[in-house]
Amino acid sequence: MKTRYISAPLAAFMLVAMAVALHADPIELEWRTIVQGLESAPKENKFIVLDIYTDWCGWCKRMDRDTYKDSNVVGYMSSRFIPCKMNPEKSGKLTYDGKEYTLGEFSQALGVTGFPTTVIFDQKGKILTALPGYMAPKDFLPLLKYFGEGVYQSGTSYEDYMKGGGAKSN
Repeated sequence: MKTRYISAPLAAFMLVAMAVALHADPIELEWRTIVQGLESAPKENKFIVLDIYTDWCGWCKRMDRDTYKDSNVVGYMSSRFIPCKMNPEKSGKLTYDGKEYTLGEFSQALGVTGFPTTVIFDQKGKILTALPGYMAPKDFLPLLKYFGEGVYQSGTSYEDYMKGGGAKSN
């Protein structure tokens, strides 16, 4: 029986390829504008997560770094939601429910009083909730599942959903 050996250059290539694969950046969210999200949601039959942030907001940056880079959050959001970002301090306009708004006016219409604020819309662009403040991945993922799996439509409150352990499934 012949013994076969891998050539040194091939072995080196395989080691480098494995190292690169192990340290590759995780899949990232493909952020859209809220205008793009509202146009795409009905076609893609996905909910919308709107991250309302400002450039100076430290908690917004932390949510970007911790929550929106978490592999479980990214995977679930990518499958059921259209991720959108909006800075109400920037210029721009949009039409929502037949009314034209600047980004700042739209933020106010959503009831935003601080940053970050996360707004969840259904597939038709109807606002389901607006949640102020930073959310860690362990808190954010169950919220996504509550909406993404349609639990909110059953009449079950989010608190009861959490008490019932529905959020424990990954």
